[in-house]
Amino acid sequence: MIEITLTDFVDFVSKAGTPKLTVVKNVKQHHIDGYDPQTDFYRAIRKGIVEMHRRRQPKDALDVLLSGLTDKKKQTAYPDLVAGYKKFLGKKSYTWFVPPRCDWQHAGVSISVNPEVGLEYDGVRHVIKLYFKAENLKKVQMDVVTHLMTNFLPRPQNKDTSFDVLDIRKAKLIPGLPTSPALTALLEGEAASFAQIYNSI
Repeated sequence: MIEITLTDFVDFVSKAGTPKLTVVKNVKQHHIDGYDPQTDFYRAIRKGIVEMHRRRQPKDALDVLLSGLTDKKKQTAYPDLVAGYKKFLGKKSYTWFVPPRCDWQHAGVSISVNPEVGLEYDGVRHVIKLYFKAENLKKVQMDVVTHLMTNFLPRPQNKDTSFDVLDIRKAKLIPGLPTSPALTALLEGEAASFAQIYNSI
């Protein structure tokens, strides 16, 4: 089974032509090298957000992520990310819950569908995938993420649930909208294509 992240799969689906090959090559190289926390640029803030909620800390607890940064790129990116997430939380009265997760599998490929945040407010459970990058979030990326979350993650029977993407830098929560059932067939084709390329290089 070829295990890949949701981010890598979204990158693969959203590209055309030879850039798809580049995505697969990078994934295969990561598999060869093994996971290295030092190369996971957003790991600290992703973990910090989750821990803040788990420990029921105020949002200002995220400011500790900005102290002692030595990486110049993080010194540039992290303040905007912290500010954006704090702006998103605003004055919301919310309850944290552990978001559901699953592995979506097809054609020998296993994709980790792993939203990081679960917040219940205004009577709705929001299952949230965090988007950290500076590049604008494309519709195709949004559609892939929310389709997989909406159709394959478990949800409670007695709760209104929204599967969303948070563009952190813009503090913008984008609710998942219904997508065509045919999108599953398209994603199955993309997974099969990924596997074929991966096993051929």
